[in-house]
Amino acid sequence: MRNAHSGVRKTPSELRAIADIIEPLIAKGQSLNHICATHLDELGISERTLYNYIDQGVFKVRNIDLPKKVVYRQRRPKKVLTKLEYQYRQGRTYEDFKSFMEANPDLPVVEMDTVKGGRNKGKVFLTMIFRRTSFMLIFLMNDGTQDSVIQIFDSLTEILGVSLFKRLFPVILTDNGVEFKNPQALEHTRTGLSRTRVFFCDPQASWQKPQVENNHRLIRRILPKGVSFSPLTVADVTLICCHINSVLRENLDNKTPFDLMDSKDGKKLLSLLQLSPIPPDEVTLSPKLLKR
Repeated sequence: MRNAHSGVRKTPSELRAIADIIEPLIAKGQSLNHICATHLDELGISERTLYNYIDQGVFKVRNIDLPKKVVYRQRRPKKVLTKLEYQYRQGRTYEDFKSFMEANPDLPVVEMDTVKGGRNKGKVFLTMIFRRTSFMLIFLMNDGTQDSVIQIFDSLTEILGVSLFKRLFPVILTDNGVEFKNPQALEHTRTGLSRTRVFFCDPQASWQKPQVENNHRLIRRILPKGVSFSPLTVADVTLICCHINSVLRENLDNKTPFDLMDSKDGKKLLSLLQLSPIPPDEVTLSPKLLKR
């Protein structure tokens, strides 16, 4: 560790103190934004200055050690022509979604997707993220079939009750995966009660649900692509969910998704699903989280 670099205005002892703070936290997979937001007074430098110091090789930490900064840009819509409009999409297209939201702007939107483990068939994650809070729910399924997704919806409805489910998940936007192609069963309970409205992105346009796509990168920091989900338990997935939602986000004014789940319904959801925040310095977004 050296302070002979141009622009470094810290003494060797001050740099050593900074290194003692950031290095173990970076090893846990924490971002510089999260670290700076929770240790700003102790560090005594801004996030930008910290990046500059790392670029200059002041610390043992290198850029390669940092979580990749991913920027998702709005892509130009592509006109996708299909020979026919599948039955499941009728009244549920992305254009229908936009029209529905224009008429109901106060309704919260939940983006939904799945995450697969290794190449072999096995357990799959169902992910749901609340756009307003960036809070992501993760559910463990035995496989990626329609029946497994419907089972999660039915189980969640049983835990929350139809009224609370309908308030929390009034509008769901997802892709055209085969596991979601029974929207009638997702939108209604087994007794026929309405619980949500499901809409579909355009084919090959996952960018239309950017938040859930973006948050999947946090899952992949804990479970890299190719890693099987088969050994995972519900307790493991709950732990992953709690750590991911405890990360301070720059786009949330350095608050966590947990911080923003402060409504009565939001707090009830967290309580019923037994989800609670992780202390900032204990947040781990690396495979070490599940080391047994």
